Amino acid sequence: MVIDVEKVMFYLEELYQCGKQPDGTFSRIAYSKEDQEGRRLFAGWFAEMGISTRVDEAGNLIARMEGRNPALPAILLGSHLDTVPDGGRYDGAAGCVGGLAVCEAMKKAGYIPDHPIEVIVFTDEEGARFGSGLFGSSAICGQPLEVSEEEADGCGNRQKEVMEKSYGIRMEDVWKAKKEPKDVKCFLELHVEQGARLDREEKAIGVVSSIAGVVRFEVEIFGEANHAGSTAMGDRKDALVAAAELIGEIPEIVKKTGKEFTVATVGTIQVSPNSVNVIPGNCRFHLEIRDQEREIMEAVEKNAFAYLEEVCRKSGLEFRVQKISDHDPQPMQDWLRKQIEEATKEMDYSYTILPSGAFHDSLAMAQAFPTGMIFVPSKGGISHSRYERTEKEEMKKGCEVLLHTVLKVDNMK
Repeated sequence: MVIDVEKVMFYLEELYQCGKQPDGTFSRIAYSKEDQEGRRLFAGWFAEMGISTRVDEAGNLIARMEGRNPALPAILLGSHLDTVPDGGRYDGAAGCVGGLAVCEAMKKAGYIPDHPIEVIVFTDEEGARFGSGLFGSSAICGQPLEVSEEEADGCGNRQKEVMEKSYGIRMEDVWKAKKEPKDVKCFLELHVEQGARLDREEKAIGVVSSIAGVVRFEVEIFGEANHAGSTAMGDRKDALVAAAELIGEIPEIVKKTGKEFTVATVGTIQVSPNSVNVIPGNCRFHLEIRDQEREIMEAVEKNAFAYLEEVCRKSGLEFRVQKISDHDPQPMQDWLRKQIEEATKEMDYSYTILPSGAFHDSLAMAQAFPTGMIFVPSKGGISHSRYERTEKEEMKKGCEVLLHTVLKVDNMK
């Protein structure tokens, strides 16, 4: 069986062009018309092979290729097609197209697997529009969904209305998307690394050992807005200065509390009244913490907010913290990881075993089903960017390892 890498690269480029914006950026934000167009294209490529697709109650697009024994549990492949604003060609899309390429290779070779194979495009992995990702994969696993139907995007569109209009998602029916463990053999996700290790070490394949947990907080500091020209420095209650003190201390807190792969980030910040001549009376920002161990995440959280409490106490400020999402770290299934490793060895591709700092749909799927991940290099470690790049030969190797892992799993006794 052979992977047609030219078609793989063609599919990736066609999907990328779906997100082209008038300002020259490329975005397929979840639920957008660009996201919907990408899904229509993807479903159409399966239709050309005679494979039907459906959309489940959580908006997941699912293509199913039947096996010799439809009663056997399905081998699930896939990832997501939604992107961050001005995202890249490969993040998410590589896993979806990789699953498509596996089915094409089998069809072309006349090979019928014993197990059914399902390729899934998960709904809203990124959470770029409403702040909480992994929606579709969490629904398939039966996990609690961190969704506020009244939450609005930057244009004032309510999440409830957007979900219903785009994919017919009704929150009261989402539970019906859940898959039972007995119906799933395993889940495999091909993905770009989104880090520099494979590229730096010149390794073709990353066999993922675990996925970091992710916890996100919304933090709001309450000070006092006042005139910037007539309020002495000692009389100020500047919410932004207090936020800046914590943000500046975050690297040191991680250094003292964390380990090699521990990270913490403040990626958004808003001040009010947001005027050049007014002291910020209110500052709101998001803090995200990631690590392979829950205890380390909790230690960073504890130390960060203890530091903020002391800063606010000295300045006469108040603050509130709201946890907006929380995902436990997840190890990949050991037996499945070994199958990926064996497939890589048999193809004589260089590889390394490494954890994932980025979260993926596999983070949710691993909570319910045997899950494995295959990484291919990101040039320079760049991702979530139009400059994200994975070479054709590297993508070919990743798809081949995915195909041969599926064959090994399909033939396991």
